[in-house]
Amino acid sequence: MKPSSKWLQRLQNFMRGRYGQNDTLNKCLNNLALLLLVISIFTRIGWLVLIAFLLLALSYWRLFSKKIYQQVALNRGFQRIWFPIVRPFTRAGYSLKQHWRYRFFHCAQCHQRIRIPRHHGRVRVTCPKCGHQFEART
Repeated sequence: MKPSSKWLQRLQNFMRGRYGQNDTLNKCLNNLALLLLVISIFTRIGWLVLIAFLLLALSYWRLFSKKIYQQVALNRGFQRIWFPIVRPFTRAGYSLKQHWRYRFFHCAQCHQRIRIPRHHGRVRVTCPKCGHQFEART
């Protein structure tokens, strides 16, 4: 069943000039609300449901806000706090995903992370950042 073009036009007109982004902060608010709802189901704590609905309301308020620059600035401020917390886990996941094919080394001079294919025996590695060479066994 296709939506009518008149309905889509009305929706587009409504969303014109609004933020409408599912950015990092909105995703975090939605995931936290979902987590609180699941926890409240198993623990039967009523105020967790209230907090979850408040988080969802905040997320939708940001989604439909017409103050675009304010929402972008708020998201960037959140990302400055959030990404340093999440970055070690992201890097660990990346290393775990690729550890079967590659070995990771660190340059002794500039501490650049270097990825070398496995199963090549003893190789001479040249750091692409500073040019330092060292021997490594893959």
